[in-house]
Amino acid sequence: MSYLFLAFFIAGILLGVRLMFFGAERRRVRAVGATPLRRSEPAAVAFLMMFGVAGYLIARRGALSIGSGLVIALVLALVWAGVVTWIADRTARIQPEHDPEDPRYALQGHVGTVTAEILACGEGEISYDGGRGPTRARARAIDDAAIGVGEEVCIERVDDGVAFVERWSLVEERL
Repeated sequence: MSYLFLAFFIAGILLGVRLMFFGAERRRVRAVGATPLRRSEPAAVAFLMMFGVAGYLIARRGALSIGSGLVIALVLALVWAGVVTWIADRTARIQPEHDPEDPRYALQGHVGTVTAEILACGEGEISYDGGRGPTRARARAIDDAAIGVGEEVCIERVDDGVAFVERWSLVEERL
């Protein structure tokens, strides 16, 4: 009987790993106020794992009959699945109080061209397409190296009007 409970526990772990990789969110939320969570997956993981653990521990003790051990493990697993589903549902409904997007990284990954040499440990100027045509900005190299006029750069962030950039050739090598 212990092997059966271990199989339930292992199935719960495997399903839990799948849940960690792919999540439990619905792809499309159908109605206003509907939960963005597929409740069945967290419930199944919690049920399988608790049924496996409780059943295994009860079977190993040998103090109860097989039938009563199964019933106790089943009740514990159902209660635990309900608790986990309730927690997951409440967590999925939390709305952030503010926009977590950091405006410094809005241009991250944009490619620009150096228009005034970026000095070592100093500033220069770049030009990039800001959506409304070419935009110029002060720039610094993230590695404090000099970058010549005409070289392509990749914007890492913009801090206080200064774009921190890296040579596009270095970024391209990593890709």
